[in-house]
Amino acid sequence: MDLPGPALMLRLRDAVDAGELGLWDLRPALETVHYSPTWKQRLGFPDPHSADSTHFWRCRVHPDDLEGMLTAMRAHASGAESTYAVTFRLRSNGSGYRQVHSRGRVIERNADGAATRMVGTMLDLTPRPCTPRGGLADGPRGPMAGSPMGLPFHVLLGAQRAGEAASLALERKRVLQLVDDLLRATLAHLEELRSRMP
Repeated sequence: MDLPGPALMLRLRDAVDAGELGLWDLRPALETVHYSPTWKQRLGFPDPHSADSTHFWRCRVHPDDLEGMLTAMRAHASGAESTYAVTFRLRSNGSGYRQVHSRGRVIERNADGAATRMVGTMLDLTPRPCTPRGGLADGPRGPMAGSPMGLPFHVLLGAQRAGEAASLALERKRVLQLVDDLLRATLAHLEELRSRMP
């Protein structure tokens, strides 16, 4: 499978840079997740370039939606479902609950078959504008807050730089090949949402 075409990559990078599309990179064993910085800022959360504990994000899912979201994620992580896709309400910092659509895929498993890395996208479906109030106060966001994760998904999507390490280029190619259909579906969903806007 080839890498996504240059036009697709440019549209995706533009959507990520504008905060229309959130990318996430989850390491279940570490209970750590890294979101693309502009998405995190858009929702009003601090430390946009740092990883957070999964608890920091789980506690922001609407209580009525949490079990469904976790069930869908576990079904995919266990291999019962080929992908993860779910719509739920997520509490932002300043704009209340936002209805979001998240989709993702396990891209690494350990020797026992347990998911060790999952990446995905998130779209805000809420019609009212997002108006964050400048973020939460700095401070701990769980025991894994700020933990190093290796190279997160949103960085891999970035433009190639002259002279970058061959290992980085191989990592980007591998990850993008694994999630090409996921990225295409998300971009199509985003373009459909844009076409409905006045």
